[in-house]
Amino acid sequence: MYWLTYFFEEPIYINFGTWISLGDININYGILLDSLSMVVMVPVGIVTLAVLIYALDYMRHDPNRNRFYIILSVFALFMTILVVSENYVMMFIGWEFVGVISYLLISFWNTRIAAMKSALSAILLNRMGDTLFVICIGCMLSFFHAVDFNTIELLVPHVDTSILNSLAIMLLIAATAKSAQLGLHGWLLSAMEGPTPVSALLHAATMVCAGVFVLVRSSFILEYTPSVLLGILWLAGLTTLISGLIAVVTNDIKRVIALSTMSQLAMMMLAIGSSAYDLAIYHLYCHAFFKALLFMSAGSIIHSYMSETQDMRKYGGLIEYLPFSYTTMFIASLSLMAIPGLTGYYSKDIIIETLYGTYSVSGYIMYYLATASATLTAIYSTRVLYLTFYNVPRGNKLTYSNVHESTHMAIPMTILAIYSIFLGYYRDNVTFHLTMGLPHTNTFIETEYTIPAIFKLLPLILGLSLSLLLVYIYEFSYKINKSNIYNYFNQRIYYDQLLNNLVIRSVLNFGGKLNYYVDNGLLKVLGSTGISRLLINIPILLIINLLYLFIVIYNPPPHEGGSGMVTSSRSWSSF
Repeated sequence: MYWLTYFFEEPIYINFGTWISLGDININYGILLDSLSMVVMVPVGIVTLAVLIYALDYMRHDPNRNRFYIILSVFALFMTILVVSENYVMMFIGWEFVGVISYLLISFWNTRIAAMKSALSAILLNRMGDTLFVICIGCMLSFFHAVDFNTIELLVPHVDTSILNSLAIMLLIAATAKSAQLGLHGWLLSAMEGPTPVSALLHAATMVCAGVFVLVRSSFILEYTPSVLLGILWLAGLTTLISGLIAVVTNDIKRVIALSTMSQLAMMMLAIGSSAYDLAIYHLYCHAFFKALLFMSAGSIIHSYMSETQDMRKYGGLIEYLPFSYTTMFIASLSLMAIPGLTGYYSKDIIIETLYGTYSVSGYIMYYLATASATLTAIYSTRVLYLTFYNVPRGNKLTYSNVHESTHMAIPMTILAIYSIFLGYYRDNVTFHLTMGLPHTNTFIETEYTIPAIFKLLPLILGLSLSLLLVYIYEFSYKINKSNIYNYFNQRIYYDQLLNNLVIRSVLNFGGKLNYYVDNGLLKVLGSTGISRLLINIPILLIINLLYLFIVIYNPPPHEGGSGMVTSSRSWSSF
């Protein structure tokens, strides 16, 4: 089945039954196995299996490890549902459960306040994207009376452009939240509070890649919205540059790798913005393996370190103690830096070259931004390697005497290292055979045969030269001066502060007023509380009125006589 869909591009539809049948609207339980879903299923399956094997040893001392393995497996199940779904509603089921289970995984160590806050941040920021995804599905049902991909693809050319723009923008915001692009990226670094196997799974092949996958799956809509594609291009260019600048001055090893994930996802979005959907999926395919390997290598370092610190400045000299972890991290870092011959080179550099090959103003600008980002990637990858393995040891003797490596964790890391080296050689399959039924342009031909060689070599030249310069500076003339620019990027462009002061604080105030005036005010008066009080008070009021009538009937008021001084004897006696 895999070979049939992957190479011969014959999609397989499997319908398990009808979920909703309302008039001319039919929503089925169905799966679609085409070349796109099968390509994405490869890294999802392999990386998930590798992470599970890795977690068996990494979490073996945790008292709740069985719960962890179950949640991890369910996470992989719903990611699979997202990828192989036949319509947007089934895709949304996988999408939503992936978000919920990521909350459970990030907050797995729930006795730590930081972990709970991070999980809450992740799920709340993803709610924004989920809300727009739901509205998008509702609009599709309203406009198309269908949610399956084939029907919408056939109807899209006959729909007004403003409607398509609205749908594309909603899908883009949903993908921005899930794939941690600039503006809704605040949860990505906080998610590092979870165990390292969670980071390897979430940020390599599953959750963060879901946004890119949904956009590629919706390419038949995006191709009719060139203004939205331009917006995707610029958003991705800014994201990949800013994430690289933040990573250069970040000291937490896992957060540096998470920022590199954000940067590489932006590279995929750059490919989508230039209509090179096949290249976006190919980079997703290749990136999953060396990014999972990077996280696993970092986890091996953290796990072996007695203090379990993640600050690289407290490492140093670990090449003698962790030679295998050094080897795997070195391979993964070189692949991330797009060194020729390794997997990352074949999928990443072709995207950068394609930007120039569009021969448009935005394409030229994005080419230089992507080149700058690739250079920054080489710099912070070299910085991680140097501070962790080559630098002067910063820990005490007791810490270094307990540093060790795990044989069990080495097995999945070895498999991923092989993928990180050899997977990229089969690039011809992507560019010529693996069209995945997607709309594609001739940009690849322009890229291969018309751009000058210097633009192909520029990312490699800048990355190697500046990373070697960084090593020289660290070795011989390192002296840090904390400037305002350093502080700006070290504090992650003050995004969290801006979000708190401009959005969250005002929303909390607004929510407090709504609670005071609506929930505990108007709704209590007109709602259940008011109605219950009315029902309780009605019998009392009836009794009071009946008593009053009884008194009035059997004890009438006095009648005034001629001079007004005569009263009835009955009245006086009652008085």
